[in-house]
Amino acid sequence: MNRFSLEIWDDEGRICTFYTVRWVTVNDDTSSETDRFFDTYAMPTHPLEERAMQLFRLITESIGNRYGATDDFFDRIVNKAQELPPKPKQWVEEIKDLGINFPLRLFCYRVTENIVILFNGGIKESQATQKSKDLSMKFYEAQTFVKKIEEALRTKMIEISDDERHLQNFDGTTDIIF
Repeated sequence: MNRFSLEIWDDEGRICTFYTVRWVTVNDDTSSETDRFFDTYAMPTHPLEERAMQLFRLITESIGNRYGATDDFFDRIVNKAQELPPKPKQWVEEIKDLGINFPLRLFCYRVTENIVILFNGGIKESQATQKSKDLSMKFYEAQTFVKKIEEALRTKMIEISDDERHLQNFDGTTDIIF
């Protein structure tokens, strides 16, 4: 796997900060993995545009601003990564509205209730994520990202900041590259 960096994707929510990963390239002009997901599915010409926007609102409004990264939102665990959206629940209206057959999945990793790292995703075409053509490689990449991030957290190469909303290197710097 090539090198990647962690960067803030959205920190405007009241409760949760969202990070994403970006491949480190020679010219550093690649989009982040999360931006690539929304650039694909949230386009006005894409048939799943409204569904992608529902997922965007679930992330930024419901998790980021209203509830935080609680267990209600992170119940689809596949190996070490999680998938959004969660399974529908009667007690969380925003999740229930998405329905049981929501066609998109976005891989992520919940570090704490205040920090979530978003990856890429795609269309879920079969019962098992790994058997969905559009998701299988992104599933593998998400697992690899999580493994490296967990190891860095375990060895304290990256740490959670004092305000519990940000990640930083062991020396306090915020340019996190793997």
